[in-house]
Amino acid sequence: MARLRRWWHHMQLRERHLRPSSLYLFWLVVVAFSCGAISHFLYSDALPVGGGKYRKLAHQYQQQLEEQANVLARRNLDLSLAQESHKEMQDMFAKQHQRQQELERELSFYRSIMTPEYSVDGVAINSVELLPKAVATDYKLKLVLTQLKKRQQQLKGKAIIKLQGIQAGEETEIPLESVNNGVKLDFSFRYFQVLETDFSLPQGFELQQIAVKVVVPASRWGKGGETEDSFSVPELLNGEKDTGVILEQNSQVIDNLPQQTDVKG
Repeated sequence: MARLRRWWHHMQLRERHLRPSSLYLFWLVVVAFSCGAISHFLYSDALPVGGGKYRKLAHQYQQQLEEQANVLARRNLDLSLAQESHKEMQDMFAKQHQRQQELERELSFYRSIMTPEYSVDGVAINSVELLPKAVATDYKLKLVLTQLKKRQQQLKGKAIIKLQGIQAGEETEIPLESVNNGVKLDFSFRYFQVLETDFSLPQGFELQQIAVKVVVPASRWGKGGETEDSFSVPELLNGEKDTGVILEQNSQVIDNLPQQTDVKG
């Protein structure tokens, strides 16, 4: 009996020892739950909208972004097509301009044979060609002279060429012989002749025009005389691509003339 009382007393002491710990754990669980609930409400209030609405708006924004990307792709395609069409139009205009230059030069050749505007005593200035070389200041000059129908004798004379441009802010005129190693452009031909020479421009000289004078001395077949013409350098350089075509066309015309031709370079 005494043993039972001691055991009962021992159990009561243990219960009293464990009761504060149980109460502490209970309140700890309550506090943790309360903190979780408060954190959830605070996080929900911090969002711009509710979670479901936010996902819906994000989906809508994604769709709008894809639509805008499609519109941008279509407009880029339209722009690419427009640029390609513009390039084709530019190429077409360039070809038309090239063809116009070919026709004008061919017409000029026929006129120089039949009724030349710049002619003297049976010889006419048909054309001038300016070809740039590898060095920026170096050029090749070609002068084409033709014989008029009314004059069938051998033609002799000389061509005097002057380079006109700007140097040090002033208009300057330079004789071609001073920049082509003193090469003279004398001619002696029947029907036509191509005079060629290379030259180098002085440093700082901006070439703008080429003045050509043809001098025919008097002889027993004519009283002689001189004629001159000026050619714009930008126009000569822009017509550079047509040179081969023009020479070929002119040669077809010349093939119809008697083939007694003296060509000097």
